[in-house]
Amino acid sequence: MKKSDTVYILSCCFAAMTAFFYCCTRWFPINLPRYYPLEHTWKWLHEKGVPSQRWYSMQTFAFLAAAVTTFIVYVIIRKFYSQQTDLKPVYVKLLGMITTIVIVICMGYILYYEFNKWGIL
Repeated sequence: MKKSDTVYILSCCFAAMTAFFYCCTRWFPINLPRYYPLEHTWKWLHEKGVPSQRWYSMQTFAFLAAAVTTFIVYVIIRKFYSQQTDLKPVYVKLLGMITTIVIVICMGYILYYEFNKWGIL
């Protein structure tokens, strides 16, 4: 597979998986640390009544999980596809559309969650 095709596939994979794994932090009870800015510390426990930020660890989890997934896809591409294999234009379009759909759905859910949480909806 050409280098440009590999980069395109891996970029689409990383973008879609980052959005997906970020949503996973909302869908599943994943225990992530919180940053307490007034104390300048990280804690695994959520202290009621004390302002904390979980966004940093949610983003880190999403980026790391997407990186692992993208690396697995890279290994699969390198193992099963030769250098002469070209990505057909229909697959380029399909992969772009799937990536866009995943990102739009995940970002729409995140907006819905945040607006609902803060009472905007």
